[in-house]
Amino acid sequence: MFSHEDPRVPSNVSPLSGDRGELLEWLKHALDEHAIVAVTDDHGVIVYANDRFCEISGYTREELVGQTHRVVKSEVHPPEFFADLWHTITAGRVWHGTICNRAKNGGHYWVESTIVPLPSADGKPRGYIALRTDVTQLKQIEESTARLAADHAGQAAQLRAARTQLQLFFEHSPIGLSWREVSPDGMPGANIANQRFCELVGLSPEEARDIENLRRASDPVEWARQQELTDEIYAGKRSSFTLEKRYMHRDGRIVWGNLTVVILRDAAGRVSNHFAMLEDVTARHAAEQELRRSEARWRTYLQTASEILYAITPEGLFKFATQAWTAKLGHETEEVVGHSYTEYVHPEDLPRYTLFVNETLEKGTNPGSIEYRVRHKEGRWIWHASTGSAYTDRDGRRAFFGVGRDISIRRQAQEELKAALAKREELEQIINRSPSVVVLWKAEENWPVEYVSQSIRQFGYQPEEFTSRRLSFRGITHPADRERVGAEVEAHAATGHREYNQEYRIVCADGSVRWVDDHTVVRFNAEGLVTHHEGLITDITARKDAEDRERDLRERDLRLAGEVQHHLRPHVFPDIGEVEIEALSQPSTHLGGDYYDVLPVDGHRWGFVIADVAGKGPAAALMMAACRATLRLCAAGEPSASVVVKRVNRALYADMPRGMFISLFYGILDLDTNKLNYVRAGHEPALLLRTGAVAPELLAAGGLALGFDEGPVFDATLQEGEVVLHAGDLLALYTDGITEATNAAGEEFGRDRFAQALARHEQTSLARMVEKLDRYLRQFSALASRNDDRTLLLVRPR
Repeated sequence: MFSHEDPRVPSNVSPLSGDRGELLEWLKHALDEHAIVAVTDDHGVIVYANDRFCEISGYTREELVGQTHRVVKSEVHPPEFFADLWHTITAGRVWHGTICNRAKNGGHYWVESTIVPLPSADGKPRGYIALRTDVTQLKQIEESTARLAADHAGQAAQLRAARTQLQLFFEHSPIGLSWREVSPDGMPGANIANQRFCELVGLSPEEARDIENLRRASDPVEWARQQELTDEIYAGKRSSFTLEKRYMHRDGRIVWGNLTVVILRDAAGRVSNHFAMLEDVTARHAAEQELRRSEARWRTYLQTASEILYAITPEGLFKFATQAWTAKLGHETEEVVGHSYTEYVHPEDLPRYTLFVNETLEKGTNPGSIEYRVRHKEGRWIWHASTGSAYTDRDGRRAFFGVGRDISIRRQAQEELKAALAKREELEQIINRSPSVVVLWKAEENWPVEYVSQSIRQFGYQPEEFTSRRLSFRGITHPADRERVGAEVEAHAATGHREYNQEYRIVCADGSVRWVDDHTVVRFNAEGLVTHHEGLITDITARKDAEDRERDLRERDLRLAGEVQHHLRPHVFPDIGEVEIEALSQPSTHLGGDYYDVLPVDGHRWGFVIADVAGKGPAAALMMAACRATLRLCAAGEPSASVVVKRVNRALYADMPRGMFISLFYGILDLDTNKLNYVRAGHEPALLLRTGAVAPELLAAGGLALGFDEGPVFDATLQEGEVVLHAGDLLALYTDGITEATNAAGEEFGRDRFAQALARHEQTSLARMVEKLDRYLRQFSALASRNDDRTLLLVRPR
């Protein structure tokens, strides 16, 4: 009802007196504020629906009007229920009851309903008005209360146990947990945090009770964002949020946390409880930063690892795979990259593998591993085990990184063991025939052995030496591996891993050393404590030796190829009396992708070229050699730089590997006129330092890099430039390995610093200038990893 203070009611008028239309308007407003209202005609077709009806049903008014109430009918009530309802109201009587309706989104809601017939002159209903109140929460409480009452004693016991478990989980959870109650008037209470939460943020439990202390421990920008998201939750705009943020720990370190916040609301929709979960992701952040800093070392490892290392895009396509894929599974990596993993994983294993990949992408890491079958190029299926983690690629997207290895031998042994578990005698026969050693040891100091198979004899030991406790498996583990293996065993047990793999060395009875692969299954007792470890140990010495030999051969071949490539570059420049020439070339690996050359064009013209092949390794080196040979062939007798480079692009395009290209700067110097005719195909602009000038000139005539287009577009976009060089002017051709060299702070050397370094020594010889620049570069990037070739060609007319 309206009070006399309502501004819509005149102070001298009773709410029940005055204009009839105004009274009806008040009554309609009161109904709309309190009830769900619908008006239908005598056939039940809706002719009016108020805002609350639209809000609770999820339908717009346009979607409701013209429909019957079948649009919100649920399947909860039997047909007799609605028959009785319809019989009552068509007879002109008021119907009262509780109805379960279905909203547009499929959810159910309960309403306490009163349906009043609107009589016509002949006494028959000419329509109906339905007044409803939302009692969904009340209904849920009634149902919950009924269920609780049905088995109160058992539920009470379960509730006590659940409370105990909840308390234990809260106190000993591996992630940080906190909660606070919120009073009905919206005032938050003290913040209650568990021990792990306090450890992460660097506060005592008492300090953590004050939310202001948490604010001081947070980054101000991230705290503002946290409060913004919290306000959105309290306003009902979202149900929860997750935010990665930093905490300034009192010991001075920065802790990265993954904070998730959710709330509970009371029956009136007010916030009653505020929960927060905090997971320590500092290690992951450090790993991601280290991965970015060491990309070059990482790429080298990817290409030399014996395991198959691969990456999968969010769309499920292989982004890359190491050469080990070809060695293990027969496919060339070019056949794999760009294809879906569903083409290679066995159909029976595909759902599990897909779930493993998706969980890893969602969580960022996956402490376990997955075993599955992969299709060999010959059509047979190979058992593999893979670990996984998520990383952020250069496009800012989450991608999956996996490390897979062949477990066929171990899997075969496992299958043999499983088939014989029913009979101990048969089990032991299979175990003893297997080349793998089966061992069972207790989770105690020195790992006392309770059972070991006869195949332990291959290492010179007798089973009785272990079961009698004269020897232990820890004792025969190689001293250099013993601490690592022990730490890994404890870590796997502490994190609850039920099985895992290790590779380490053991010392045989004759003193020789063998490499083994140990697949361990962990046994737990009813209290969740580790009691035993079951190991399946396979000799992999031959594989390790083969990998070492393969790695040595690969290193030798790379060194030889590097020497060949070194001899392809000019080391003694032709004696051009009018021009002084000097160069610097520093490959980042055995084989580089940079190239420079000085070559005669005709009797009075010389060509100067510098190029950078995208990529590293043998492929880039081969393309560099091909580019050198083709350019020398095309340059002879041709005075136009653009004509030469266009010919080179056409010649190289057909043989250029997919995804590879060559950036190049080529200039032809006419010794009679000192005019330099040049082109720049996707390369860094050359620097021209004029004698006495303050700033360098950029020779920036543009064009595409070689290999992007077969000819028409390349030819159309390639611009030719011309400049006159005077005596003492310095022309510097260089690759981005110089300007993009970084120091320990990630700062690049840059073109300005490069130009200033050249200008400081303009009065010295070019050889001395190169020496000074090289020393400056090395000092600048002394503490940073180097992942690109550095090449420089200097030309100065005398």
